[in-house]
Amino acid sequence: MIESFLFLFTGIIGLVTITIMITSYRSNPFYNAFLLLIISIVSLRFLVHGSFEMGLQHQISPDQGPQSLFFLVVIPAFYLYYKNLVLQNKTYDVKDLKHLIFIVLLFICNTHSFITDSFIFAHRRIINLTLVAGFILFYLGRIAKFLSKNIWFKKGLLINNTQFRLVKNWTICLFTQNFLATITLLISIYTEVSAKSNLSGKSLGVLLLLYWLFIYFKILTAPEILYGLPILNKKILKFNLPEEDHSQPEILKNENWILDVNDTKNDPDLKLQEKIMSNIVSYIQEIDRLSVDEFIFRNPKAAPADIANKLGVPTSHIVYLFKYHSSSTFSEYRMHSRIKDSIHLIEQDYLKTNTLESLAYKTGFASYNPFFSAFKKVTNHSPQDYLKSTKQYS
Repeated sequence: MIESFLFLFTGIIGLVTITIMITSYRSNPFYNAFLLLIISIVSLRFLVHGSFEMGLQHQISPDQGPQSLFFLVVIPAFYLYYKNLVLQNKTYDVKDLKHLIFIVLLFICNTHSFITDSFIFAHRRIINLTLVAGFILFYLGRIAKFLSKNIWFKKGLLINNTQFRLVKNWTICLFTQNFLATITLLISIYTEVSAKSNLSGKSLGVLLLLYWLFIYFKILTAPEILYGLPILNKKILKFNLPEEDHSQPEILKNENWILDVNDTKNDPDLKLQEKIMSNIVSYIQEIDRLSVDEFIFRNPKAAPADIANKLGVPTSHIVYLFKYHSSSTFSEYRMHSRIKDSIHLIEQDYLKTNTLESLAYKTGFASYNPFFSAFKKVTNHSPQDYLKSTKQYS
């Protein structure tokens, strides 16, 4: 009875997690369909099992036998989730369906009488255990190799260091659950094979429930996993420099930014200053990162609101920052960022296969004329003259 209640309770918690994921997907870089698929399959399986065993419903019985093999879908789904999480690839490839081939073939082999009655499947339970164990361990090893290469032992990524640590810690936590659940599931299947009972993988279900309850509560209590970058950046902005450390951060060597401000402020700005003063350095770091690493100003309509949305803060904070802590206006900062971007592209031989007009559009200018004027204003050279000088000294 207690086990059935735990199945039902875990399934309900899973449904709550699913609901929150669906309602927050627009702002979430961690969210992808594979995580939703995994939690949906696991939660519905737990919910059906718990409600059936407690007599709350009799229409759907817990899966046992060959049909339970489709639960293995969560194994490759975990691999694809990690892949999309690390590479931040929001497009889904139909080629990913290849990961289902083994599961479908194994199901056919266990349901087609011509195969099940053949000498090949004379020891069907042992063969199934071997194939399922090999399938799970193959993907577990593939996940470990992928995460080791791209997250766990990789340095110098072009993403925020704090965000990187959060992603790294989350993948370690989730992979540990994967590993423990794999060992538990394989022991469970082995026990069922030895007892000659139908395969379900639930003989050690209580341990699996504990693993999943931990993951659900971890997700629900870690806003950066469910709600994505805006909430995550609010958390990041709490990592301030120690008060006793008065050294200027390296990123603030940019002459545009001003830390100490003595300008007279009106009452609304004074109130705003009290709220964000401790986060000024973090704001500046994030804005420069958005400019240099994420090329936010390639958007022709980039405005303070766009930066605010990325950081998960009110637009008034960004307006205040450029009003009191920047030697240039937002428009000037945006213009300089775009010209720096264009110079970098020129140095990367962008113009070998593209025109100056294309470069203007690429870096966020509405047309060539404003690009020409801005380029000359920032560099004191026209784009053509600058290009000639780079060729002369290359």
